[in-house]
Amino acid sequence: MNEKIQDSINSNACVELQKPHIIYPCEWSYHLIGRDESAVHKAALNALKGKAHTINLSRRSSKGGFVSMKLTAIVSDESERLALFDALRLNEAILHVL
Repeated sequence: MNEKIQDSINSNACVELQKPHIIYPCEWSYHLIGRDESAVHKAALNALKGKAHTINLSRRSSKGGFVSMKLTAIVSDESERLALFDALRLNEAILHVL
């Protein structure tokens, strides 16, 4: 292997990923992907447990098989942000959470 390529690989392998500095409380958005708009909306409401939020349809696939929705809510700390993420991703109506 070329020495320059090996040095580049070695230096990139040593890069530490730093955790982002997030100041709470803050507005946090999740992009939800599913097959049925109303089911994704209902799943989001269940995960939010009455928390103030906005949720809007972002996109619908060209053949209508998938929808993308943007959910935004105020989270008070990292544990709340991650708990909401987990509640969303574990719901069967939501295929992916970004």
